[in-house]
Amino acid sequence: MKSRLFALPLLAMILLGAIVSSCSKDHKLLDVIPASVGQAGTIRVKQFFEEAGCKFDNGSVTVPAQLQGSARFTGLVDFVAAVDASGSADPNAVAWAADSRSNLYMTMLVNDRAKFKEASAEKIEWADETGSFSCGKVGNMTVLLDDARVWLTDREPADAVKGVETFVKEAKDGSLASMTGLEQVFTSGNLVNAVVRQEGDAKGKKGDKGENPQLEATWATLTLNVSDNKLVGNSSVIRADGTPEPIKGLKAVNPAVLAYVPENFNFALGIGVTPEFDWSVLTGAISAAGGFQVNAMLQTVIPYLQSIDGTIFLAAGPANQSAYDELDFGNWQFMAMVHLPQQKIDDVIGMIRSSLFMAGVSPRQGADGMMIVPQYGMDLYIGNVDGYLAVGNIPFEPTRQNSLAPVFAGKDGAMTLNIPSMKVFGGSMPDFGIDLQIRMSADNTTGEVSLVGSDTPILQAILSAMI
Repeated sequence: MKSRLFALPLLAMILLGAIVSSCSKDHKLLDVIPASVGQAGTIRVKQFFEEAGCKFDNGSVTVPAQLQGSARFTGLVDFVAAVDASGSADPNAVAWAADSRSNLYMTMLVNDRAKFKEASAEKIEWADETGSFSCGKVGNMTVLLDDARVWLTDREPADAVKGVETFVKEAKDGSLASMTGLEQVFTSGNLVNAVVRQEGDAKGKKGDKGENPQLEATWATLTLNVSDNKLVGNSSVIRADGTPEPIKGLKAVNPAVLAYVPENFNFALGIGVTPEFDWSVLTGAISAAGGFQVNAMLQTVIPYLQSIDGTIFLAAGPANQSAYDELDFGNWQFMAMVHLPQQKIDDVIGMIRSSLFMAGVSPRQGADGMMIVPQYGMDLYIGNVDGYLAVGNIPFEPTRQNSLAPVFAGKDGAMTLNIPSMKVFGGSMPDFGIDLQIRMSADNTTGEVSLVGSDTPILQAILSAMI
């Protein structure tokens, strides 16, 4: 009994030591990245390649035949194998960040400077010593190596040393490692972790009372993993201290809209909103990209967006065999439904009807009260369907069957896209298809990508299609 009593605290100490050791390593990786960056991330590079089918064995590596077409890719895998086998660095602990001028920095902890130079000699062109750094080039990237870590940056060699030194100096005033919530994201053991600043002063300085304005910034987070041969992602918005920032103005998608979607439709997108929903991200982007006419139209649309209280739903599917190789409007069937107050629906339909008459177009009246407009070689259906402003080029019938319910049920937003084969986009594309499903709630968004018609490891298939 006594031995068990002593064993439990000992086991706890061992586990705690392992956890602290792991966190300390990740902490050290992040403590040179300033909290003022606009975006940053970590990636487990060796594990990424292993998920893509590469086999590492004591300095050598076997690359799948599908991935051997790119010398740059195979060279990078060989580099990872050599560095890993030498024990000079850990290629599963790599961080990257972009500063306020969009300069890219990547860094990896180094255990032995001399061994790293030796292991990387075939891939990195090492040149002069500059200050505390050994300088080199690989492709278009500048490489800087000191006793603690190696840096890769897209800056020119003449600017790289100063840039890295400034980067590290800024981190002393506040690094990602000092931001509790962000560090938890980066140390969560995922294949890829990324954060993107949403709000907050990137150049904020401590106030008179010593408070750190970086803690008030909000960040969009993204993690990626491979599970059951699916690429699985998770995203949320948090404060730097880890406090969740739920999206305001969301509500559950009304599943009744799903009954209008035909079985052959392979795209569907829905989101439930209230008048509290912030449309500024969308309207701001449109305003910035558009000219005077676009902005004038936007001012007309905004009041209608702000009055939406319910589900916004879009769905589409191929109408014929030419849908993918001839991306013509008439080759696709679609429908859109937006829940609006009755008066707003009447206003929109009235404006559409007036515009049609001014253009010399006479719409027909359907038996269900829908306005039927002959346009683009098809009939457009416009009207009020169960409290929704509905527009589509198929009749709105609430008796259709599909498999959308498991994706949308109980979610504030969801999207599904199924492409049976990438060959539909051209003969040089791969045979496999893509199935994408995204589910959103106020505080979390998850997504899954799987292959259709292929058992190839998903990262291997995607990389082979890219290279």
